[in-house]
This record gives sequence, C-alpha cells and structure tokens, in this order.
Amino acid sequence: MRPALLVLAVCLGLPALAQRVTSPNANLWLSHWGDQRLAARWSVHTEGHLRRAGLGEHAQQLLLRPAVNFHLNDPVLLTLGYSYYENHPYGAHPIRFPNHEHHLYQQVQLTQPIGRVGVQHRFRMEERFIARMVPAADDPDAGVLDRYVYQSRFRYRVWVTVPLNRPRTEPGAITANLYDEVFLSFGDSERLDLIQQNRVSLLIGYQVSKPVGLLLGYLYQTVQRPGAAAGADLIELNSTVHLAVVCNLDLRRTREEGR
Repeated sequence: MRPALLVLAVCLGLPALAQRVTSPNANLWLSHWGDQRLAARWSVHTEGHLRRAGLGEHAQQLLLRPAVNFHLNDPVLLTLGYSYYENHPYGAHPIRFPNHEHHLYQQVQLTQPIGRVGVQHRFRMEERFIARMVPAADDPDAGVLDRYVYQSRFRYRVWVTVPLNRPRTEPGAITANLYDEVFLSFGDSERLDLIQQNRVSLLIGYQVSKPVGLLLGYLYQTVQRPGAAAGADLIELNSTVHLAVVCNLDLRRTREEGR
C-alpha cells in the first residue's frame, strides 16, 4: 500500500508543480525612438523608454538603447547596439530587489511596402547579462550585486502601417499601426519557458513633420516568469497605454553646401 500511496501522492502533486498564476497590471509607457542619418550607408539609432506601473504611479522600467545602423539598401537595415535596463518592483508579485541588465544585440530590419500599406519585419538577437541581486549583509531589505546571469533571447516583430487620410505617410498623415512581437528565451542553465514574452499593439499615429511623428495607443503584453509566484509560474497580463515620439533626422550634408 505504501508504494501505491506514494505514486498517488506524486500524481496529485504534478498539477501543483505545473501551477500557473496570472497577474493583471495596468501600465503607462513613454517612449522615443529614431534613426539619425549621418551618411549614405550609416545612421545612429536613439531609443529610450520610461515605463511606469499603475498607469504611471509606480516605477516599472527604464530602458536606454543606442545603436549603429548600416543601410544595406532601402529595404534592408542592419543594426548593432547596446541596451541598458533598470527593473523595479511592481504589481502583486514584485521582484525582491531592483536590478539591472546589460544587453548586446544584432538586428536585421526588412521593409516591405504593399501598395500604400507598409510592412516591416524585425529580427533581433540579444545577449543578456542580468544582475542577480542578494540581500546585503548589513541590511536584508537592501539588495547588492551577487553576479550576472547570462541568457540569450531572440525577438521577431512584424509591424503594419496603414495611412488613413493620405496616400502615404507624410506630414499631416494619420496612420493606423498594428504590430506583434514575440520573445524567445534560451541558453540559461536554469528553467526557462521558450516563449518568454509577447506584445500586441494598436497605435494611432500622426506625422507632425517629415522627421517627427507621434504614436498613441494600446499595448497588451504577456510575460512569463517561471517560479515567481511563491514557486508557481507567473504570467503577467499587462494592459498598457503607450505614447511614443518618433524622430528620424537626416543629418547628411548636401552637395550644395559650401558652394
């Protein structure tokens, strides 16, 4: 009987091991991104995000992402860059201590116009160095850096832009923008779910001038955090209001300058 009871206990325990807890959050993201053209083949990518939980009440994340672009041709853009993250506790299942991350990334972006509709595919490979924080010796409520944990992550995004009141995206144009991005994590010795994150967003854009555009809309984000809810797997369901300022400056010197 004892072996049978043991088998029964193990079988009953399996669902608990695979238990998942969902946690909804309402967030506010303020963003900037742009590509500043320096030469025929080269540009500098600038990007920053201030992300707040509780619709702006609490800090969630700060992200800075500079990069260098190589314009292979009009449809193909190659990027090599760096990302810095500051992560803060938020929600019903917060991380214990604020932490930070350093990323290197390589990216290929393909632009594919279909009539008046713009379609963009983005493929990104990230090498992530994530700070592992432990309690300080003199203050268990404060975190100190123990080591960096390495993870690899692949991201794919498809973005569709549809001009609504003009034949193309130009000053004065209003656009509808829909995108989906999936994040795949691998390369860590610890347990990881393959699909680490997914984002779906609908944004309404207004092209203020040739270099400057505004985007405002809704983003729905799912994030998987294995073991983050008292040992159970946590799935964050984040509804986000997203406001972005896009600025693409052309800083190339024209042939007429100096004549």
